[in-house]
Amino acid sequence: MEKRRLFAMTEIEQNMLEKALLDLDREQTASMRRRVRQAPRRKLYLNEAEYDLAVRALNRLRDAYLAAGRYSDGIDAVILKLLKSRYRRVPTAIPEATII
Repeated sequence: MEKRRLFAMTEIEQNMLEKALLDLDREQTASMRRRVRQAPRRKLYLNEAEYDLAVRALNRLRDAYLAAGRYSDGIDAVILKLLKSRYRRVPTAIPEATII
């Protein structure tokens, strides 16, 4: 069994992460956006590259909000929750096609 970071999302956090990934390069994040959208029970298992991509995307979204003079409290909460995510074993019930 492989260990990956488990990010248990709420619906709002899922939407924020999907929007943040949408703002990055579309070809690079297409499969990641699809995985975020179709995460079973909103539990997303991330390898290190995907984790770095998610943090970078959320940080860029936060920077855009701050540059526009908007509050970034919600995005800050999602970033902190993502940074605190722990390593868990990936369950075997998840098909290998969804784990990239």
